[in-house]
Amino acid sequence: MDVSDYILSFISVWIVLSALLTSKVDVFLTLSLIGILVAITVGGEYMSKKQKDNITPIVEVLLATFVVIVLKKVYEVLSG
Repeated sequence: MDVSDYILSFISVWIVLSALLTSKVDVFLTLSLIGILVAITVGGEYMSKKQKDNITPIVEVLLATFVVIVLKKVYEVLSG
């Protein structure tokens, strides 16, 4: 197995475990974002440009979702 295969395996296992161990969607999405960012940071030099380009849209969507979650929580704190 290549290092990039290990990175993909880590991301897959992380997302499955996050889905099984959390009951809220916002926590799952946050954990998924953290796992993917850690995998890219640690193993990014072993990934090809094409693999990085394939993961980038997923990270962008998860970051946008994370911003919405944070803004929602800030609104709840300020209004309540």
